[in-house]
Amino acid sequence: MINAKPKISTLFSVGVFLIIAYSVFVYSLVQYLNDPEPDMITMILIVTTGPIAIVITLKSLLGLKFMEISKEKFCLNYPFRFKKELFSGKDLAFWKIDKIKTFGGVYEELIWKTKSGKQYSISKQEHTEYDKARSYMIKKFKKLQKT
Repeated sequence: MINAKPKISTLFSVGVFLIIAYSVFVYSLVQYLNDPEPDMITMILIVTTGPIAIVITLKSLLGLKFMEISKEKFCLNYPFRFKKELFSGKDLAFWKIDKIKTFGGVYEELIWKTKSGKQYSISKQEHTEYDKARSYMIKKFKKLQKT
């Protein structure tokens, strides 16, 4: 059984960013409320950091996924969406590996597309056991691989 889940380092870095963003937002809000004539920078920080922090929080929580692969069955669990999606190897239209060159190296993503048109993916940088999932797909579903 392969359990692909978010890496701790990814969650940690997003968490640190959110702590900083919310801290700046709260500090600016307190400054704004206590100062009879607040600075323009304080108002700009309130208007920018609050929405950015909220959007990134929602995107991170709603995008959080855990994937289990075993016996040609795939189970995706989205805990903050209260949603679980199941599909089998028979439902696969194709799968592929996308590689994107970046300044820091190569971003690798494993993508599944079902016959119903739904698309699922996990990435090497963000999920554990990516290499096991890739080798499993090469071993079991080589005929469905799209290049």
